[in-house]
Amino acid sequence: MTRIFKDSGNATVGEILAFICAAAEEGVDAAVATARLPVLTRHAGCKPQRGGEAAGCFVFHAPSGTGAGCGFSERLAAVLLILALAPVLAAVAALLYLMEGAPVLFRQERYGREGAPFTLFKFRTMRRGAEQLQAQLQRRRGTSGHLFKLDHDPRVTRIGRFLRNTFLDELPQLVNVARGEMRFIGPRPLPASDHGHYQRRGHALRLKGMPGMTGLWQVAGRNERTFDEMCLLDIYYLCNRSLALDLRILGRTLRLMFKQIGVKREPERGGQQPVEVEHAGRGGGQQGQIPVRRPAGGAGE
Repeated sequence: MTRIFKDSGNATVGEILAFICAAAEEGVDAAVATARLPVLTRHAGCKPQRGGEAAGCFVFHAPSGTGAGCGFSERLAAVLLILALAPVLAAVAALLYLMEGAPVLFRQERYGREGAPFTLFKFRTMRRGAEQLQAQLQRRRGTSGHLFKLDHDPRVTRIGRFLRNTFLDELPQLVNVARGEMRFIGPRPLPASDHGHYQRRGHALRLKGMPGMTGLWQVAGRNERTFDEMCLLDIYYLCNRSLALDLRILGRTLRLMFKQIGVKREPERGGQQPVEVEHAGRGGGQQGQIPVRRPAGGAGE
């Protein structure tokens, strides 16, 4: 059974998320007209359903299989990539140690599937004391409650800026994939310190799947998407996951990486930041709380 979203043409992404969430709670598919979701057509390059009662709509299938974990083949591929890239990883670690000292790895607690916390690994791109500086910078800019990103973050080191521009700082997350905590493709796990609140109905659906190193949000204008749009992109992926979609996202990610090398990265501006994950799905008729252990904060690299 499919429920088709109907509106006068002025529906917000938040209202569409609430509709998708209600359909998911009933165990039925949700269909939304293409015109209502330009983020999927113009930015994500997704195609609507061609035939049937939902022809011309994007279909969000009942998320029965969104909880699939990281399979053995994916974990093995991550191990093989770690071995193949060992010289690169060692070179980056040595360069970081010589220029910035220890530690060379940045560890941060983030939320995985069903809100379970795990430790994410990255090469360190910020100077020591970045966590304390973040609180000061947020107060100065009045950005409390939003994803915190700066055009020229004074906490980022010179070598760190190079690692970010070339995406080399993300390579240690192959360890997370090998450990079965992440996948290559999936919703991006946000820093635990950024999980202020999930206030809209449907936000918590993005936590139903295993997080990934890259995903539909990253290749659909990442920095320009609002938080509602990010959630919608992640939910669409989880509801329509397939090998073909994974390969398309991976191909677009590689093209972006090659394009980005040597080019200044735009700041990440994210949209409205989510209320505590503990309260995901509460308020305004919201359902489906996802319990998580509140980790001890930390700034996002």
